Amino acid sequence: MSNNIAIIGGGASCISFIDAIIKISISDKINNLSIVIIEKSKEIGPGNAYSSDSKFNILNTKAGSITVFKDRVGDFYSWLECNEHKWRKYFSDLTVEPDSYVPRSLFGIYMRDSFDYICNYARYCGIKINVIRDEAIGVKQDKNGWVQICTKKNAVINAEKLLLACGTQNKSELSPPYSKNILKSPYPTMMLKQKISSKERVAVIGSRLSAIDAIITLVEDGHSGPITMYSRSGYFPFVRGTQGRYQNTFLSPDYITENFKSLNFYDLGDLYLKECDRYRGYSEESDFEGLPLPNLPIDDLEAFLDKELRLANTNRAWQAILYDTNRSIDKIWDLLCKKDKESFMTRYFSSAMSLRVSIPAENARKIINYLRSGQLKFVSGNSKVMEENGILTVQREGKRKQYDKVIYATGSPRSLSQVDSLLVRDLVDSGIGIESEFGGLDVCRRNYGLFNKSGEMSSNIFAIGELTSGRFLFTSALDIILKHAHACANSIARCFIEESSSFPKA
Repeated sequence: MSNNIAIIGGGASCISFIDAIIKISISDKINNLSIVIIEKSKEIGPGNAYSSDSKFNILNTKAGSITVFKDRVGDFYSWLECNEHKWRKYFSDLTVEPDSYVPRSLFGIYMRDSFDYICNYARYCGIKINVIRDEAIGVKQDKNGWVQICTKKNAVINAEKLLLACGTQNKSELSPPYSKNILKSPYPTMMLKQKISSKERVAVIGSRLSAIDAIITLVEDGHSGPITMYSRSGYFPFVRGTQGRYQNTFLSPDYITENFKSLNFYDLGDLYLKECDRYRGYSEESDFEGLPLPNLPIDDLEAFLDKELRLANTNRAWQAILYDTNRSIDKIWDLLCKKDKESFMTRYFSSAMSLRVSIPAENARKIINYLRSGQLKFVSGNSKVMEENGILTVQREGKRKQYDKVIYATGSPRSLSQVDSLLVRDLVDSGIGIESEFGGLDVCRRNYGLFNKSGEMSSNIFAIGELTSGRFLFTSALDIILKHAHACANSIARCFIEESSSFPKA
């Protein structure tokens, strides 16, 4: 009996999934395993997040802490030391230390190398690997439960199990407003200078990581025209401190599982305070910075960043505690009631993301310098992009401001209707997949099987990563991607084992 898996997407989720399925196939003796990987991009391994791009787009995790292999902590930094010949020619002036925040494209070279390594290792372990450079645009299921993947080049690929590991999605070019002067994504940012003249007036819609990438690359590549950043929520990422890694006790998944059948905001506040007390005993420093609450929208971004840059030279305890909740965030989200989830998404999401997804001081210093020079302005509140008679404007509070170019930099769309993917639209239109109540594809939180329009869970189609943002609260952090990939590999392996045991023997 064959065990055939197709994976759509060749980035971090794919690499980690293959890493996990190799280990499982060896320990559980899953034989005749074959994997087909379908990747539409020119590069395979980096995914959308780490593809070749401007050197000004940097990681917000230290080089010594990041890895694409779940059980190999610090693998990226080890790779940097052992493989300098593979990357130094592209980054001749770069000095790398464990605490460095390096260009994302450098991490992308590591990811390409990791993809090649894991595919070769899989073949060594007897797993057939086939890589197809094409775009998956549709999915069908036959009467026997097999999945048929249709591609842009008119190929049809059959698989017993399908894993959707498509990574970060762009905003659809078909979503209004329509204009040649509106960029629905800032990436690749290295191409912005070819699309935008150096003196043009630019509006950037968004204020999180992709917006920061766009602004920094524009200015550092020589843009001299005015830039306005529009933040609907009025929030901006906090700046990372000097603290190291810390492992939570009270906000750990084990403690929460053992002590709670449900959670509310008061419970979380109490657990956070207990964690703070423990951290004080753990830390050798006398100063303790707690969570900056209330976290209000920003009136003066320059003043905010000035304060943040001073604090970035200290041990920011709340960041260490908050970052380690990556281990428990899925558990916490599952235990909140629907009312609290709705309240969080409508009232607190932007505030929470500004705390949770921080930026290195290097980027904060650049942004504050642009503000001080007068080239960059930060505007908060609801705004609307419009084009009438060839004139592009952004309307806010009844007033319109004219621009030459608008860049949407709001991250991966949570609503599937805004995703620039023929595959996703086909899944939803056919009823094979449905959108969860908070966005993204709806999947089982335990085994990642897709739910269809009848509410049934698929035992053949699975999804992980940004496509499931909504079913899971936070899906973009690499350690969460690795956790989901390994759990999904276990789920698919169990399906193979159960199906094999029920298969009639000769």
